[in-house]
Amino acid sequence: MGYWYKNDNPNLSDGFMPPKLLHDAFYRALQDFPILAGHMKTDNYSRMYVDVNKDDLNMPVYTDTTCDMDYSDIEKIGFNLTKVPIDLYGTYGVPVPSRLSNGKIKPANIRILRFKNNSGVLVYSSILHCATDGYGYVHFMNRWAEVARWMQQQQQQSNDVDNKMQLTEHEYIHDRAIPNSLRSNKTTALSASEVNSILNDSNIISRWIARLSPEKRGWLIKKCEKENDSTICFFHIPSKRIEDLRSSVQKHAPPDVKYTINDILTTYLGIVVAQAKQKAKAGKKSKSHAAAISKLFGRRNDETPAEFDVLININVRSHVNHPDTKNYMGNMLIGKSTGFPYDLIQKETTDEVLAPLAQKIHELASEPHGEYYAQRGFLLDNRPDNLAYNTFFGRKGKKGMLITSNHSRFAHYEVDFGSGAPAIVRHVPLTVGTYAYIMPTNPKLGGYEVELKLTPDEMDNVIQNTNWMNLVDSYERCP
Repeated sequence: MGYWYKNDNPNLSDGFMPPKLLHDAFYRALQDFPILAGHMKTDNYSRMYVDVNKDDLNMPVYTDTTCDMDYSDIEKIGFNLTKVPIDLYGTYGVPVPSRLSNGKIKPANIRILRFKNNSGVLVYSSILHCATDGYGYVHFMNRWAEVARWMQQQQQQSNDVDNKMQLTEHEYIHDRAIPNSLRSNKTTALSASEVNSILNDSNIISRWIARLSPEKRGWLIKKCEKENDSTICFFHIPSKRIEDLRSSVQKHAPPDVKYTINDILTTYLGIVVAQAKQKAKAGKKSKSHAAAISKLFGRRNDETPAEFDVLININVRSHVNHPDTKNYMGNMLIGKSTGFPYDLIQKETTDEVLAPLAQKIHELASEPHGEYYAQRGFLLDNRPDNLAYNTFFGRKGKKGMLITSNHSRFAHYEVDFGSGAPAIVRHVPLTVGTYAYIMPTNPKLGGYEVELKLTPDEMDNVIQNTNWMNLVDSYERCP
């Protein structure tokens, strides 16, 4: 994630987000998140885990550099992280060692880039899902910023010992036993169809990948995940337009159901992307490494499905009644999908078409997922050869799927290190296939920003989709 800070005070140069302050605050915040200094390992059963050893810490990569670009230069090119003069190699997407990590995968990577004349600062941070999810990520970033503000205040009150404020302590739980505690003793907690959707028939390829070290597994998946052709587009959607659409579709909802903005936006994205893929005939003769390997796993990429799958990442914390899940900083996400029938997608995108599909998304997001989450983890712990299939090749090789992730409710714009809130927060383009990332926008602007990754032909079709573009206020396309 990239946090962009603009220095609007010409009289504030060296005092704008001082390097030592950010550095010291980071390592103080790290004490509350020791998992970020752990080693990725696999046990004798090929199960991957993060090992934190106080005598052998795997400290994050942390760099702070200056460039010759002015902040206004990056504004002109749309805050495109692929254009900044900084090495982000290995710090996003599939976990692989970076050039600065001595051959080890780092759970956390931090790059700070200062623009000419301290006109602005980019704080780029990457934290792997093996350590935490988006919920924990935002908590860490806000903790880092909170510590920086506290340290700054301490410096300003250095002569007033009696009135110095203490750093507020928070409870951050990293106990990996908490997810397992959500699992009941029911032997039939998951249906046969759910088990089949999680597990794949084991074969020599899956078992071989499961035995690889985290580093070698990362390199292999990184190679297979590379797209021959893809483009990113950022769409800004005003709050009023999406709310007006939600209110209109709501008229066709069941009496006891209230659709959320996320229900409507995810549904619309699913329809638009499915239409774009159909028009471009994407994946008709895929020759990618990932598609080939997915066939070895048993997933045929040349089948014509009756439905287009929309996968949403669900934060299980809000679905369980457990005293510790609110403060649990591990990964409590599950990805669950639902199918949009192509015969419905092909129709004009009216409220009547949107409503039944929005109902599918709403029901999926509202289900009590705690037991499913725990049972799924239990199954994968006992079949680690399926983890690579479920996480990468199974989704990648499947024809007709959109993966969505929603950060719109997270406090990204509260990450203030003492020099003001970020002007813009942007997610880094991933190597994974077709996906949409829903982000909040600067509170001064309001609305939502959708980061969409497709092939160029598919993206052309999205931009030519009149219904979608009527919802969009502006967009920026990156090569």
